[in-house]
Amino acid sequence: MAQIKPFNGYHYRLAQSQDLGRFIAPPYDMLDNSMIDDLYNKDPHNTVRITQNRPEPSDTCNRDRHERAASFFRNWVEKGVLARDDEPSVYVYQQKFESKIGNESMTFERTGVVVLIKLEEFENGVVLPHEYTLSGPKIDRYELLDAARVNTGQLFGLLSDDGDAYRIIKSMISGEPDGFTVDQNGVHHKLYRCSDRDKIGKLIEAAKNRTVLIADGHHRYETALKFYRDHGSDERYAYTMMTLVSMSDPGLLIRPFHRLIKKTGTGVASMKNSLSGFFNVTELGEIKAETVYDFLSGKTDCGMLYVDSESGSISALSLSSEGEHFLKQAESERSEAWKHLDVSVINLIAVRGILGLPLDGKILHDVVDYVNDPAEGLAKLKNAQVYYGGFFIRPVSIGTIHSIVEGGERMPQKSTNFYPKLFSGLVFNNLEDR
Repeated sequence: MAQIKPFNGYHYRLAQSQDLGRFIAPPYDMLDNSMIDDLYNKDPHNTVRITQNRPEPSDTCNRDRHERAASFFRNWVEKGVLARDDEPSVYVYQQKFESKIGNESMTFERTGVVVLIKLEEFENGVVLPHEYTLSGPKIDRYELLDAARVNTGQLFGLLSDDGDAYRIIKSMISGEPDGFTVDQNGVHHKLYRCSDRDKIGKLIEAAKNRTVLIADGHHRYETALKFYRDHGSDERYAYTMMTLVSMSDPGLLIRPFHRLIKKTGTGVASMKNSLSGFFNVTELGEIKAETVYDFLSGKTDCGMLYVDSESGSISALSLSSEGEHFLKQAESERSEAWKHLDVSVINLIAVRGILGLPLDGKILHDVVDYVNDPAEGLAKLKNAQVYYGGFFIRPVSIGTIHSIVEGGERMPQKSTNFYPKLFSGLVFNNLEDR
C-alpha cells in the first residue's frame, strides 16, 4: 500500500562526521526567536536559514523570507556547501537518548530511514493522520515549498510492521556514520547513507502491504499534498521526504502529557469531590513524588492518578458504573475506544461534565496546562490558588493509536509526544531534480 523509493539527496559536505552539529536544527515549529538567533550565530550555513528564515526589516510580506531561504539553498549547492549524492539512496537516521520511566532513567535507540513516500489522500487509508491541523502553519509551509521546491525537514512516519521492516532498516547501517552529533538535550544523532539496491528493494517490498501513521509533520504533509494537487498532479511533486520508523522498533517512545486543571471561576467547590460521581476513588495519602513515579512505572494498578492541590492528597481513579454511563451518553459519534482514552476521559468528565465547558481547542488551552515532566507538574500543583489539581496518566500504546486512526478517527489534542524530535538539515530533497 505505501509506495516508497530512494532519492538523490542533498547533504552538507562535512570535513569530519562530527561537524554535523553545526548545521542541523530542531524542527521549525519548535524554535522561538531566541533559538533561531542562536542557530544563525552557530554557523552561517545552519539549516535554520532555510527551514525558518527570520524576518528582515525590508520584508514586505511573509513570503519574502521564504524566497530568501530558497536563495540560500541554491547558493549553497552552487558553492558546494551542499552536495548531491550520485546514486539513489536512503538515509538511516538513528537517535540514542535517555528518558525516565517513572523515576528510572532508561536508554533508548530509535532507528528510522529517510525515503520518499508517495503522497496519498487520507481517505485512501494508506497514510493516516492522528491529529488535526491549523490553517496558519499550512499557509506558511506552502509558501516555503512553493519558493524553494525543496523538502527541507523530516516528516515522521510510523510504518505498520511485525518486525521485518525494522530488521531491514537495521541491516542498512554499515561502517562509521556519515554525520554525527549530540544535541543540547543529550540526544545522539547519527546518519548513514545506504545505496545498496538489494536492501532498498527489500524495504520497498516490505512497505507495499503496510500503512503509515503520521507521528509528526501533519501540516507539512498536507501542504505537500495540496502542492501536488495545485500543480496538476505533476509527478515531480508526487512524493515527499519522510523518516519512517517501524512500529516494532523497541526504541519507539511515546510520552504522555499530564493534565493540570486550572481554576475557572465556574463555582466548582472541589474537583476531587466531584470526581467521586464518576470514578471509584482510592486514597493514596499525601502528595509524594514516589507515588506518582510508582504509578508511571506500572507498580500501581489503576486507571490514572489525581493530585488534589487543595487537600494535598493523591487518589487513584478507575471509572465507576456512573462514569461508564456518562461516557456512553457522550460524543455519540465517537467509538468506545476513543472515549476510553485517558485524555478523552479527562476532557469529557473533568472539563465538560464537571466544569461544564465546551471542548474546543481554545477552551482546553485556557483551562489545561500540559506537562511531560511529572516533577514539573507536581511543583505547579502546589499552587492551590491557580489549580484544582492534576491528572497523571500513562502513555497510550502505538497499537491503540493505530487502531483508532485506522478506524477513521483522530486522537484528541495533546494525546501523544513522540520523543525525541527529528532534526532538520540531515538531508534535503530537491523536487525539481529529474
